[in-house]
Amino acid sequence: MSPTVPLPPLSALLGATRRAALDVFLGLGFRPYARPIDLDAERARLLNIDLSEPEVAFQRDGDLAAVARVETDRDGIVTHVEVVGAEPADPVAVALALLGEIGPPRTGGGVDAREWIWGPESGSEATVAGEPVRLWVCAERAYGDRLWLVASLVRRD
Repeated sequence: MSPTVPLPPLSALLGATRRAALDVFLGLGFRPYARPIDLDAERARLLNIDLSEPEVAFQRDGDLAAVARVETDRDGIVTHVEVVGAEPADPVAVALALLGEIGPPRTGGGVDAREWIWGPESGSEATVAGEPVRLWVCAERAYGDRLWLVASLVRRD
């Protein structure tokens, strides 16, 4: 999520099959996730590995730098992507890279955790695969302001 952790375009992930989305991550240097034997509880919490099981991971200098997972609908189409990085990143820069024209976000949270949301609720008109997209980014002070992003299709079926 910093310049050294590549983020795929949302259009290559959302609306794609699970296999195609994971292949995009693999093409950017991520590898299938296998829990490292030396992963301690602090690093696991930093990357939210204690909350969900990642599918792919990006390493830098032998350490986990980021992990990602996808969720699909009943038809196997990716509707949700979560990426957690170990380092902080500028949420506006991340949103610009992923969505292009973004407009102002809806913001919330407090000193301990701040959130930025670009989606229908903020007036964003970004779409992928013909569906509105919501991008949620959170920076938590307890974890060195590492960024946690969730992108999802906003289905209106």
